[in-house]
Amino acid sequence: MSNDDLKIKIDELLKGFMSLPLKQSATALLNTLGYSSGKTIDLDGSPAAFLDQFNQHPKATNFNEKKALVDEWQEIQLLFQLTDDEISSQGSLFEDKEVRQGLMHSYLFFAVKLSDKNYARGKLAQITRHINRLFPMPVMVLFEYDAKLSIAVINRRQHKRDADKDVLGKVTLIQDINLQDPHRG
Repeated sequence: MSNDDLKIKIDELLKGFMSLPLKQSATALLNTLGYSSGKTIDLDGSPAAFLDQFNQHPKATNFNEKKALVDEWQEIQLLFQLTDDEISSQGSLFEDKEVRQGLMHSYLFFAVKLSDKNYARGKLAQITRHINRLFPMPVMVLFEYDAKLSIAVINRRQHKRDADKDVLGKVTLIQDINLQDPHRG
């Protein structure tokens, strides 16, 4: 697919994002961008189902529903888990040459539909940070709200003193992509 064809496809997917179910739209967009995997769990999309499934982990004690703005989640979907093995033919995302206990070579991809209002960068980063506290691997989150799409990923690194722990770093955002009239950039 040429770059022009790819741009047209992305534009079409963004414009049609709200007309399809969240999981289908988000997965199609990520697949077009080169991220795909069959590793997934079907949840009913409710925040309660998400919390029942993932808030049982021992690390989940740091998850704060109020700070994660769970009351404003209309839907949350686990899109898929992408492992290093699945992308090894394209080159590795992970360049570590040594084996480190507890280092997971995978990403989780979630999509969250929020209530229709504008969200500041800090609020989206806060939600991303709290979702990431539930998992031992990095989580990329796509947010849909108010006819906009934002994509958030967090930097994770191994704790310098305790190899069994990791530290959540900076949240990087591509924010407020207009789904009705996407900008060419």
